[in-house]
Amino acid sequence: MAQIFQATNAIDSLRSSDFDAVSAYGEVIDNAIEANAKNIRIKTSQKQSKNRSRFVRLTQISFCDDGLGMDANTLENCLTIGWSSRFNQREGIGRFGVGMTLAAIHECKKIEVYSKQAGGDWLYICLDLDVLSTGQATELEKPTPKAPPVDLEKLAGNDHGTIVTWSKYDRQSDSAPRLVEESIKWIGRTYRYFMWDDDVNIYMDGQLIHAIDPLYCNLERTKYPDDTPALEYDPILLEWPVEELDAPEDSPKNSTITIKMSLLPECLREARGDGGNRTATDRYIDENEGISILRNKREVFYGHIPHWKSAGAGWPHFENPDRWWGGEIHFDAVLDRAFTVKNIKRGAVPNKQLKSDIKELIKSTRETCIEEVRAAWDKHDLEKKNQSTGSEKAPRPHEGAETIAKITPTDVSKIDRDKDFDTSSDDYIDTLTKHVDEEEKAGLKAIFAAQPFSIEEDTWRGTQFLESNHMGGKSVLTYNMNHSFFKCINEVLDTIQEENSTHPQTKQLKELLDLLLIAYAKAETSFNADDHMPADQFLDYVRSNWGQYLVNYVNTWKTSSMVSGTCD
Repeated sequence: MAQIFQATNAIDSLRSSDFDAVSAYGEVIDNAIEANAKNIRIKTSQKQSKNRSRFVRLTQISFCDDGLGMDANTLENCLTIGWSSRFNQREGIGRFGVGMTLAAIHECKKIEVYSKQAGGDWLYICLDLDVLSTGQATELEKPTPKAPPVDLEKLAGNDHGTIVTWSKYDRQSDSAPRLVEESIKWIGRTYRYFMWDDDVNIYMDGQLIHAIDPLYCNLERTKYPDDTPALEYDPILLEWPVEELDAPEDSPKNSTITIKMSLLPECLREARGDGGNRTATDRYIDENEGISILRNKREVFYGHIPHWKSAGAGWPHFENPDRWWGGEIHFDAVLDRAFTVKNIKRGAVPNKQLKSDIKELIKSTRETCIEEVRAAWDKHDLEKKNQSTGSEKAPRPHEGAETIAKITPTDVSKIDRDKDFDTSSDDYIDTLTKHVDEEEKAGLKAIFAAQPFSIEEDTWRGTQFLESNHMGGKSVLTYNMNHSFFKCINEVLDTIQEENSTHPQTKQLKELLDLLLIAYAKAETSFNADDHMPADQFLDYVRSNWGQYLVNYVNTWKTSSMVSGTCD
């Protein structure tokens, strides 16, 4: 009779599972936590690659814990794919019996396990894929007494524990230092509740891993425990039916899903671009986009939920300001089917209906958070705009483009040749009385008089995104910052700035956008106020003059010192 599985071929196929390196490490950590370990120490051995100068190879990684250890029978089966002492249980982390071995062979060819129970001796078992590939061995050897290497034994429990070592590492995705860095971050977030609730300590190469809370509400055992915590909203509870297809016999008919949301403190998000500064990146806030999903306290998904756009009403996708609120979804393992949990506990996401219901439930809180974030940014922008250093005002937000327009030779304005600047500017500034006092009015008038084009920002309802006022040879463009165009532009610029806060792209793009609109306003001034002409002729003149003025401004912009070396 034919075998259902051809061992060598099946192993080669299973090595191409959905694991990545850090989620593979998580399977070993899961087992240690299930064995009541309080201290889990991970040790890596690294070696510089001979062929790739910037690549450091991971030659071995060991996981040492002080858990209860395994008896001979459990140890004998622990490397068997499909076997688990907790198969199909829903109380803890494990369930399917494929995690640790499948994770290990995804990364390496040799897995060694040492385990010791209280009062017993160390027992040892090994799975070597190179030996398996020869066909000489089709079964695992029984566990044998064998002491682990001294350096690893010191990292496990004194009287009981387990040591898992992976070697013959042949599927390394990133350089070893990068893998260690990503692992520290992933472990700190994935096991945060075990660190808080069960006093679990996890170390990587001797370094204690800090908890990372995407909600930023619980700062205990984090890297910055003295920070201001986030505002946590009341939890949202959602009752969901338990599927009968694979539910345990004693499972309830419904289970409660708990949704937690928070708004990070304003001191971390005062201004646009704060998500890319050192304070934010040290706290991983620059990566705080999406939602954390936890199964029995263990995170099984973090990020943008797939197909969120099609999941009912609400926002179509996560935007830049979304990183300033936190979201968690907690579910019990009896709802594995509703969250499409995979056998490797990676990538679990709600099914279509559940996803839609969750989105609807959190939509209003998310909108409140976004409004709070943008209001704080607008407040900061206004304060910065009006801030004084001694007697000198802070730079104007659009000063770069205003300067380019000032030093670019152009013809005299026609449309407002009969207007008096003093009267026209006073009338315009009077419309801003809700924003400025008498001293600021005088300052604005002086600015308007000193340059041909000035740019101001305001908000109003309606679809008009730009207003131009021509006042006796001086023009003011007023941007409607409430218009979706400027909102989207700012979000794009914020993203660029946060990804690289020192890069000049943000400033340059803003200046080019300003020059585009200044060129349009300048094209308006090329007409006399009483000109009359056919529509097609008028449009031809506008397009031609707009394009020519834009060429003049951009040429000045390209040759100015502030953008030297760009657009050559």
